[in-house]
Amino acid sequence: MYYFEIVGHRGAPGQAPENTLLSFERAMQIGVDWIEFDVRRSRDGVLVVIHDETVDRTTDGSGRVRDMGFS
Repeated sequence: MYYFEIVGHRGAPGQAPENTLLSFERAMQIGVDWIEFDVRRSRDGVLVVIHDETVDRTTDGSGRVRDMGFS
Protein backbone atom coordinates (compact mmCIF):
# COMPACT_ATOMS: atom_id res chain seq x y z
CA MET A 1 0.00 0.00 0.00
CA TYR A 2 1.21 3.50 -0.83
CA TYR A 3 0.84 6.60 1.26
CA PHE A 4 0.97 10.02 -0.34
CA GLU A 5 1.21 13.41 1.27
CA ILE A 6 -0.06 16.48 -0.53
CA VAL A 7 2.18 19.53 -0.53
CA GLY A 8 0.82 23.00 -1.23
CA HIS A 9 3.62 24.62 -3.19
CA ARG A 10 3.52 28.28 -2.12
CA GLY A 11 0.16 27.52 -0.50
CA ALA A 12 -2.70 27.23 -2.97
CA PRO A 13 -1.52 29.65 -5.69
CA GLY A 14 -4.23 28.60 -8.11
CA GLN A 15 -6.81 29.94 -5.67
CA ALA A 16 -5.07 32.87 -3.96
CA PRO A 17 -1.90 34.93 -4.50
CA GLU A 18 1.12 32.70 -3.83
CA ASN A 19 2.97 32.92 -0.52
CA THR A 20 0.24 34.92 1.19
CA LEU A 21 -1.62 34.08 4.37
CA LEU A 22 -4.76 33.73 2.26
CA SER A 23 -3.01 31.17 0.06
CA PHE A 24 -1.75 29.22 3.10
CA GLU A 25 -5.20 29.28 4.72
CA ARG A 26 -6.83 28.08 1.49
CA ALA A 27 -4.31 25.25 1.22
CA MET A 28 -5.25 24.10 4.72
CA GLN A 29 -8.96 24.33 3.88
CA ILE A 30 -8.56 22.06 0.86
CA GLY A 31 -6.62 19.53 2.91
CA VAL A 32 -2.94 19.77 2.08
CA ASP A 33 -0.58 17.97 4.45
CA TRP A 34 2.34 20.38 4.08
CA ILE A 35 2.87 23.92 2.82
CA GLU A 36 6.14 24.74 1.06
CA PHE A 37 7.41 28.31 0.90
CA ASP A 38 10.70 30.14 0.50
CA VAL A 39 12.21 32.64 2.89
CA ARG A 40 14.70 35.31 1.86
CA ARG A 41 16.48 38.03 3.82
CA SER A 42 16.11 41.73 2.99
CA ARG A 43 19.05 44.15 3.02
CA ASP A 44 18.31 45.06 6.65
CA GLY A 45 18.08 41.43 7.76
CA VAL A 46 14.30 40.97 7.83
CA LEU A 47 13.07 37.54 6.75
CA VAL A 48 10.43 37.72 4.01
CA VAL A 49 8.37 34.99 2.37
CA ILE A 50 8.92 35.19 -1.39
CA HIS A 51 9.83 32.54 -3.95
CA ASP A 52 11.87 34.55 -6.44
CA GLU A 53 15.16 36.34 -5.82
CA THR A 54 13.52 39.48 -7.22
CA VAL A 55 10.14 41.12 -6.71
CA ASP A 56 9.67 41.63 -10.46
CA ARG A 57 7.20 38.80 -11.17
CA THR A 58 4.92 39.16 -8.14
CA THR A 59 4.79 42.92 -7.53
CA ASP A 60 4.73 46.16 -9.48
CA GLY A 61 8.28 46.87 -8.30
CA SER A 62 11.60 45.50 -9.47
CA GLY A 63 14.89 44.48 -7.95
CA ARG A 64 16.46 41.84 -5.75
CA VAL A 65 14.95 41.19 -2.34
CA ARG A 66 18.41 41.19 -0.73
CA ASP A 67 19.00 44.73 -2.01
CA MET A 68 15.76 46.12 -0.55
CA GLY A 69 15.12 47.43 2.91
CA PHE A 70 12.04 46.17 4.67
CA SER A 71 11.26 49.24 6.72
